[in-house]
Amino acid sequence: MSKTLDIAKLVADHEQIVLGKKVLFVPAEAGLRSERLLVVMSAHNQGGKYMALRSFLEDQKCDLLFISDPKNSWYLDDDLGSSFGSVLNVFVKNYDPKSIFLFGSSMSGYGAIFHAFKLNANAIASNPQINLDVTKDYAWPELIEHINDIGGNHVNLDEISDAEWGDSAVYLIHGHDEIDTINVELLTRSSPPNKKLIVQTLDVDSHVMFFGKEVGYVYAVMDLLASFRKELDLKKLLLDLVPEDKTNKRQLRAERKLSKIHDPYRAIDHSGNAISWQNRYLYQQAGKEVFFSNIGFYTEGKLTGGTCFFDGERWRLCTPIPTIGDDLISVNHLKTTGDLSAKQNNQNINEFWWVRNEAESDLIVNGSLECLEIDLSTANTKNIYLSSALKVSKKQYESLLGKYLTLSADVYTSDGKIYLTLGGYGDSGYHHRNSPTNTVGSWEKIFVTQQFLSINTNHKDSVFVRVNLAADGKPKKVIIKNIRLHAGYFPMGTP
Repeated sequence: MSKTLDIAKLVADHEQIVLGKKVLFVPAEAGLRSERLLVVMSAHNQGGKYMALRSFLEDQKCDLLFISDPKNSWYLDDDLGSSFGSVLNVFVKNYDPKSIFLFGSSMSGYGAIFHAFKLNANAIASNPQINLDVTKDYAWPELIEHINDIGGNHVNLDEISDAEWGDSAVYLIHGHDEIDTINVELLTRSSPPNKKLIVQTLDVDSHVMFFGKEVGYVYAVMDLLASFRKELDLKKLLLDLVPEDKTNKRQLRAERKLSKIHDPYRAIDHSGNAISWQNRYLYQQAGKEVFFSNIGFYTEGKLTGGTCFFDGERWRLCTPIPTIGDDLISVNHLKTTGDLSAKQNNQNINEFWWVRNEAESDLIVNGSLECLEIDLSTANTKNIYLSSALKVSKKQYESLLGKYLTLSADVYTSDGKIYLTLGGYGDSGYHHRNSPTNTVGSWEKIFVTQQFLSINTNHKDSVFVRVNLAADGKPKKVIIKNIRLHAGYFPMGTP
């Protein structure tokens, strides 16, 4: 229940100067420290006033720290937030980071999230600015002026989130003013390794500080965020559920972002001037031919586009049709002289292909790339595959940078399934993608596409292809025809 207070006396009793900054720290109970600390950060143009002071004090549920930013510096001052951080550290050292909450609106919403990242604490932000450079394109003149006043001496939250967003739980509430929707989108698109973000959109067009005197809602949000910070042994849980993956997907994602290379797999044209492969579901009429603008071979670094038709079940490529001359691994011949017993692990079939067979299962390989027959009579491990690395000149490797490659094969299995892997080793280490598995007992084309942003030509697996034989743990007879690798984006597979 709210209580009537003598605010002037309370401020006089509890206000203090800490490291040159005026703050107000009010414990929930005199002489004691509660489990939680709520830091209330004054918004833009509030000078030295404390935001929602009476509302929070009359309905106080935890220790409160009020802080202001008279310079309108987005709680950065001229030292990228170091001085404000030092002030906060004086108080937060007595609390568990998961029990610390920073609350702000607009400018102070930015400050709440920024300092929550630094403290590994939690943030409640109403209409916050996320990227100050982008904000200037949508802000009113005075806000633009104040952003300009801090010059380039600032950081953008969406740009630092990947590196600095630890276990912080963030609640973000916003309306439909463009300045707010754009900033919210920037934070939601960020990809830190352990993101905890709740976004609430209100049917309001104005850029305002939500909650007003309804501070009970802030306390309710604190309870919600606290549930995000429960200590679970998630690493052990993930290790139990998911096998170790030696590829570095986070570095690869960062590499893709920095390269600014067009990626047809992730870019969709909504203009209506062209039809993207990702919108194919809109055109799935049996017998209908459609020209997709973002598939095909590459010419001068751009995709040629291609025509496909829908056969009632799947899309099939009409043009362009790859030929044997377009096959990058046609020189990687796999011809064996009679049956090759490939029981030994890492055994070479020839100078181009080798066999992974860690537990020395009974494996016989016979044939060539045109028609390969494999008899896996026992499967002592799931890690059994044939592998080959691309053998081309350094100049040819350079011609593949930024491009998609498509690996395909026609396969038949008697029992159990197989799949293909296409990958490589670049600036971000290993990366790969797997094809879908085949249908047992019938011929089927399986295929996979993968983009190569960088290629380490000195590595033995700079670009590699694999036929994975035992992921299901089952012995089987396998026939594989027409293994092909093409420099092009053919997400429907090649004929």
